[in-house]
Amino acid sequence: MLGATDDMETYLLLVISLALVGVLTSIALYRRRSLPRETAMEAYVEGLRYLTTGDEQSAFIKFRQAVDQDTENVDAYLKMGDIFRNRGLVEKALQIHRELRLRHNLPPDLGTEVEKSLAQDYIKAGLKEKAYEILERMIKDSSSKAWTADRLLELYIKERRWKEACDLYADVFKKSVWAGDISLAALKIMHGRELHDDQEYHKARLIYKEVMSLERANPLPYIFIAESYIEEKRVEDALDFLKKLCQESPKYAYLGFPLMEETFFQLGRYGEVEDIYRGLLASDPANIHAKIALAGILEKKGDLAGAESLLRSVLDLDPANTVAALRLVSISGARNRLGEGLNVLSSLAEKIYHRNQELRCQKCGRNLARPLPACPHCGAMRTFD
Repeated sequence: MLGATDDMETYLLLVISLALVGVLTSIALYRRRSLPRETAMEAYVEGLRYLTTGDEQSAFIKFRQAVDQDTENVDAYLKMGDIFRNRGLVEKALQIHRELRLRHNLPPDLGTEVEKSLAQDYIKAGLKEKAYEILERMIKDSSSKAWTADRLLELYIKERRWKEACDLYADVFKKSVWAGDISLAALKIMHGRELHDDQEYHKARLIYKEVMSLERANPLPYIFIAESYIEEKRVEDALDFLKKLCQESPKYAYLGFPLMEETFFQLGRYGEVEDIYRGLLASDPANIHAKIALAGILEKKGDLAGAESLLRSVLDLDPANTVAALRLVSISGARNRLGEGLNVLSSLAEKIYHRNQELRCQKCGRNLARPLPACPHCGAMRTFD
């Protein structure tokens, strides 16, 4: 009986030993399988951290480690390709992103990110048509529409495809301000100019009038419509829009003064120009551009005293206005008052010097009373050099 008991104990010890070996082996195998994936994830997370700090070189090394240990980490591959593109190695970026595109069973969100990266690769490589192919397909997907619209609009603008840019803006951005600070009105003006340059004057005017409905005080459509009518020898129609310019956009009406004066003068209707300038000053007595323009008309008429009075009032408002000062010097010379003219020039030089010495914040543009390391108005650092 004793021998049987010893055999049983030996057998049990053997079974327990084998079971323990089996458990330990399983644990070792499990750790061997799981450790690389944990290490790969750590490398990937480190890569993301480096990327957020702008250290692309260290980020690339970490992403490389991650994919060496886990070839299923698509995002790490994706970001490696993006780093290649950012560093000008577009062919390498394209190779990675094209290979990712061929993978089966990519999650939809990662598939979209791959398409985004490919589009940017093609843009960087100058392969615009391939970029358009991707972006114009992606714009139909609501999940990526905002990002795609931004890239597509940038590309349309760069390529001067103004009609497509207008259509896209109207469809996606409506009348809001695009992130790139380009308005629908600005795009339409460029589309109008394109038609204008192709002598499609009627079509151009229709576009310009659309701009007026968006931005009534924008001076450019009035000026461009007037120019188109002059090209067609429809002078009265041109003058009507130049008058509307002064009514709807008095602050920027001066942009149309040269065209208006040239047109009225060719018709011999000097008095109407003077009336327009006086009308502007009646509604806005401080309109410097109208004062200078009216002074020019009075000088041509020989009313030097009236012109001088207007120019001096300009210098009261803007002491460093070079146009007013130089015209005043000319009038002083014509009236044999050279000393006064020299005084005006001396004063102008002093005002310009002081204006150039003024400290201004480089960010907000406001004047600074003294040099400071931060702007007291907007808080920007290094506000002047």
